[in-house]
Amino acid sequence: MGKFSMHDDIKMKETSLGGGSFLWDSGVYKTIVDMAYFDQSQGGAHSLNVTLLNEDGKKLKQTLWFTNRKEEVHYINQKGEKDYLPSYTTANNLCLIITGDDINETFEASEKKMVNVYDFNEKKEKPTEKSVATALLGKQVKVAILKQTVNKRVKDAKGDYVDSAETRDENQIREFYFPDSDLTVVEKSKDAKEALMMPKWAERNTGKTLNRVKAVAGTTATATATKPAGKKLFN
Repeated sequence: MGKFSMHDDIKMKETSLGGGSFLWDSGVYKTIVDMAYFDQSQGGAHSLNVTLLNEDGKKLKQTLWFTNRKEEVHYINQKGEKDYLPSYTTANNLCLIITGDDINETFEASEKKMVNVYDFNEKKEKPTEKSVATALLGKQVKVAILKQTVNKRVKDAKGDYVDSAETRDENQIREFYFPDSDLTVVEKSKDAKEALMMPKWAERNTGKTLNRVKAVAGTTATATATKPAGKKLFN
């Protein structure tokens, strides 16, 4: 078993329905994988960096951290049981939907290629060698995107990043679906004939912005109200 392979003792679960690159309104989109490459932080965590392209030509870049710093794909929940890291499930499902292989097999089949990656020191994109998941490129997938308001992160006196009273909007990938059936990976594994999770998620979240702003000591963090989007989403 590879280090990123699925575990026999961890059960797959559905994602909760839940309440360049531009912000997308919350909703379900038909997309193409424009870029997907693997990376590793200085601390040791692994990520799958994905760029999605929707039908309107808008791109969305997301970094899915699918391991912790110990290169583990799971954590111990409050019941003392193993659960997959949320981003592991998301990244793994993307690989399973498009290729039928899990993320470990996709990682092992990746190829070294030059990719334009943002350099924070030079403050611009630079060609950088990365392990590209070539099997994912150009493939179709449906995706649930959540728009949410969160605290901006700033450095404190110790140099650590902490929440500030200022806020910003961001996107989060909540789930991937088979493009031809709208099924989730879990539904597909159960031989479901009808997609249930995608329409429920879309009904609950389309056009809404989730407020995840936290109160910061000594300040008042306020999120700006956002009107529901009127843009047509993929149905």
